[in-house]
Amino acid sequence: MLAIAAFCLVQAGSAAAQSQYVPPAPTGGYVMANGQRTADYNAALASWRQDKQFSVDYTKGYLGLEYAYVLGLSGKGQTIGINDAGVVMSHPSFAGSGKIAGLRTPVPSTYGNDGMVNPRRPWEIHGTHVAGTTAGNRLADGVMFGNAFGANILSATTNFAAGDFLWWRDQILDDVMVATAQENIPALADTGRVRIINNSWGSTSTQPYTLTPSQARGAFQQTLDGFYDPVLKNDVLVVFSAGNGSGVHASIDAVTPLNDLRLRSNWLSVTNYLANGTAAASTSLCGQTATWCVSGPGSAVVSAAQTYTIDGTAIRAKYTRAMYPTIYAATTLAQLQNAAVNAWLGVLNDYLNRRDAAKASGRSFDEEAERTRVAQQAVGISLAYGARFVTPDPDGYTSRLAQILTIPGNIALVGRDFSYSVLTQANTLITAELQKYITFTGPGYAALTGTSMAAPNISGFAALLMEYFPEYKTGLISDILVSSSKDLDTPGVDLRSGWGAPQMAVALRGPTALRDTREVTVASGTTDIWSNPITDARDRYSAEVLAGFPNDIGGLIKRGGGELILTASNSYSGPTRVEQGQLTVDGSLTRSAVTAVSGGIVAGNGSVASLTAGSGGIVSPGSTGAFGTLTVAGTASLGSGSQFVADIGPAGTSDQLAARSIVLGGGNLTLRPVNHVPRYGDSYTVLTASNGITGSFGSTTAFSAILYPELSYGAGRVTAAVGARPYASVVAATPVQTAYARLLDANRSAYANLRGTYDLLDLQDVGTIRGSLEAIAPRSQTTRRAIGTTATDNIARFYRDRLTAMTPDGFAGGTVAMIGKPLEFAANAIAAPGRPQTVSDTPTSMVRENMLPDNVSAYLAGGYIDGSGAAMPATVGGRDPFDGFYIAGGVEARVSDTAALGFGLSYSDIDGEQRFGQSAKGELIQGTLYGRLGGTLGPALDAQFGAGVYQSSTRRQGSFVGTPFDLRSRDNALALSSEVGASYMKGSGAVRFGPRVAIRTSSIDFTPTGETGSGPALTYGRDRFLSVQGRAGLQIDATQGGFRPFATAYYVHDFEGRPGYFNAGFAGGTRAQARFLTARQDRDWAEISAGVAYRSGRATVSLAADSTVGRDDVRNQSYRAGLKLSF
Repeated sequence: MLAIAAFCLVQAGSAAAQSQYVPPAPTGGYVMANGQRTADYNAALASWRQDKQFSVDYTKGYLGLEYAYVLGLSGKGQTIGINDAGVVMSHPSFAGSGKIAGLRTPVPSTYGNDGMVNPRRPWEIHGTHVAGTTAGNRLADGVMFGNAFGANILSATTNFAAGDFLWWRDQILDDVMVATAQENIPALADTGRVRIINNSWGSTSTQPYTLTPSQARGAFQQTLDGFYDPVLKNDVLVVFSAGNGSGVHASIDAVTPLNDLRLRSNWLSVTNYLANGTAAASTSLCGQTATWCVSGPGSAVVSAAQTYTIDGTAIRAKYTRAMYPTIYAATTLAQLQNAAVNAWLGVLNDYLNRRDAAKASGRSFDEEAERTRVAQQAVGISLAYGARFVTPDPDGYTSRLAQILTIPGNIALVGRDFSYSVLTQANTLITAELQKYITFTGPGYAALTGTSMAAPNISGFAALLMEYFPEYKTGLISDILVSSSKDLDTPGVDLRSGWGAPQMAVALRGPTALRDTREVTVASGTTDIWSNPITDARDRYSAEVLAGFPNDIGGLIKRGGGELILTASNSYSGPTRVEQGQLTVDGSLTRSAVTAVSGGIVAGNGSVASLTAGSGGIVSPGSTGAFGTLTVAGTASLGSGSQFVADIGPAGTSDQLAARSIVLGGGNLTLRPVNHVPRYGDSYTVLTASNGITGSFGSTTAFSAILYPELSYGAGRVTAAVGARPYASVVAATPVQTAYARLLDANRSAYANLRGTYDLLDLQDVGTIRGSLEAIAPRSQTTRRAIGTTATDNIARFYRDRLTAMTPDGFAGGTVAMIGKPLEFAANAIAAPGRPQTVSDTPTSMVRENMLPDNVSAYLAGGYIDGSGAAMPATVGGRDPFDGFYIAGGVEARVSDTAALGFGLSYSDIDGEQRFGQSAKGELIQGTLYGRLGGTLGPALDAQFGAGVYQSSTRRQGSFVGTPFDLRSRDNALALSSEVGASYMKGSGAVRFGPRVAIRTSSIDFTPTGETGSGPALTYGRDRFLSVQGRAGLQIDATQGGFRPFATAYYVHDFEGRPGYFNAGFAGGTRAQARFLTARQDRDWAEISAGVAYRSGRATVSLAADSTVGRDDVRNQSYRAGLKLSF
């Protein structure tokens, strides 16, 4: 309302009651009035209360705005529409880029526009004052600052009739388009820029504030026809001053929602209350706007103004008491207004009487002079009226005087031309007069009183809330604002002060009452905490208010991906529906039915009346990252498509849903570990119901490819244990994965002994499980078998060669032969363990004669072995190479002219190359008895039998699911070998050749062997490697002038089909074993050997090599070079 009162500036009254609640500090700490930061919440509050600008009047303390300012709130990001008489935009309170802008409206060019003051009324300070109160800058040298000092302003000029005779001429007589204040509201809303529109204006009402709802609807009836739909479309909050009717009902524009109830959530009516909590004498009261009405501070409010002085003494001296006795005699505003109206009516009636008298007497009548006289009286009455105020009002009573001239009945009496002329002349006259009495002193500050001053205080309050709750719609913001209020008159929402005085300390903690079901949007990644107890709004209404609005019950629709936490006891009775994000109930919802759908989450440690989770709805008791119990006083229904999520810790520690009864409709259950790794066998009670549980879950969410919640349903509880799916269900059909899966599944009963393996692997996905099992394939076991085969075959071949050369008729008794340099091979191995052996030009044979009896000879031999074995089937990396050396020594004796016998001891050492973190090595220590019957030519028989120990060791190293492991094994296996052969040699002393056939058997009896070390250790079962070979081949050698080439070739067939696998189980596990495949056995292959020797004098030089041909399971070659000396 455009009321200016002459009240002295007063200090702010007592601040709003402080709450014990301490909100989290913003980044950097709480904000103090001097801009510094502190961790001391109370110190920050005190700094604002002691700030001179904050306490320049009582308004900010009345509303408790320090509670917003310490959190850094200033209205930043908000734009407030100021629909008023225009703003002096050059005032420092509105300095800064983007701080203020104007809205262009459809008015004549001579009127105010673009948010600025009407140029015919340069003294107008109302709009500037209102804008400053709402959002004026906080300046270092300022006197005051706006409640939302960080907000921006969009100003729309309302060209009020007050102080402007031409408004009535143009708007009424000429029907010129001058946008009204009401029309500015949808225009501002349609910009899409404003969230709040402040309206500190209205028409005066004479209706009592005690009107019933039906009386109020009748008294303030308007036909809106969607006029304010842009307000709803753009979700704008419209704030109206209730009026300055001194105790009457709020004005028609504040009452607007009675004519369109959709507007209630977007409309506020504001009365003016003093610091002591009583109504200002001039204020209108809420009446039937009570449910959207609050009482703001509006007396002696200091704000920005275009300052000026007006010489009231000079005005009164010219327009004297003698001229206007009734105006000067008035002692109240009502008397003053009546006196001015009556004086004006007297002037008009005097004009009519003189005009009629002249006409009746036939005298001339100077119409122009009479009109000028009437215009002068209009100016005199208005100025005399305005001069009666302590601070003279230049607007005077122009608006009412001009209105009387434009009433249709009065126009019919005086004539349109008369009214038009008087208004035009009065405007010219009063403009000239006021220039004599007004002195403009520049931008400054003024103290004004009225609901016009109370409304912008509430608009600034709302802007702070909108900054704090940026996603909330206006209906919820207004509920928070009104319900935060402190009672001022009778308890509850009444017809005088409505909800009462808004309190920021309360509002920042959410609503205390809801008038309707409100959408609550919380942005993803953020959390809002409502710690106020929330009721239905109607529970707060007085009987008179409740009669008009009996259905104001509250409810919530939770949206947005963030979290809303309710910590108090809430008794609103409307629905609570969670559609997005999380609603955490740490207090209680005693009457509201809670429903979760579409991904909405209901959580918390509190209690609710009833709970339903529909398709997509999630129930997750407890708080994020902590365990708790959500209690349902009635029935909890978890329907099809719903999810129940319980946090779990160590066995027995989990979230829980406790209800009177629970109905399960086939939803899903998920256990969510919190600072805990789920272990097989852990058990949790997740649901309890005193009246029982019906139905069941339809599915559960697995922890991994293996672990999953295994549910059991009792009479009044549901227990979830951590169960394990078979590994066989997730591995690929590879030999390694299949074998390990069998072991893992068969050893689950030995979980306690094998936790190191299960705990690592159980929690992995399918890909990790498969890769991890392949990585620990015991491929070294295949390698150690290949090394054993090579060692036994090589020694057998060595003695086979000895038998071929050991003819009785060519027996060299009394000699010691060295074949190769066995001591050098051994020395090389000793000098450089673990490194490839050195191949030297070692002589094949060196003979020392006369060292033994004539029928006995001895030898010492050595050589280099190189080979590779086929890798474990279906593993990567190709073949497994190995190499090593052997040493053999023994004695041979000629038994007769056709028979010879020998015995030898041998040592073989072969190391496999480390591949993929795995390696194997083997040592064969063997004694061999061998003999030959027959001459150099013709038929001959030979035989050999060997027995010894094959000592093998393996090592597996690597990372198992990110954990290093190092496993070793060692085995001493009995090794046996025998061969019986027959040959027939033809030729002469120069060339010999002939066939040879033989049967050879060999075996290695591997013993049960367990791995030791860290990691998934295996125990390898007993395993016998057996080979029964049939051999057929051709031997040839020749001698010519000391040059002797020689060669052999054999076809070999293995009659014994080996299993192709070995058995292994987990060390420390059950007796269960699984088959791990070994390399595919070759049954047919060839072996060739060739060399050449040259003898000159006592020295013989020889070169020889032999190799397998067409054999893939074990390939091996040996190489010999030597020198033989005869003594």
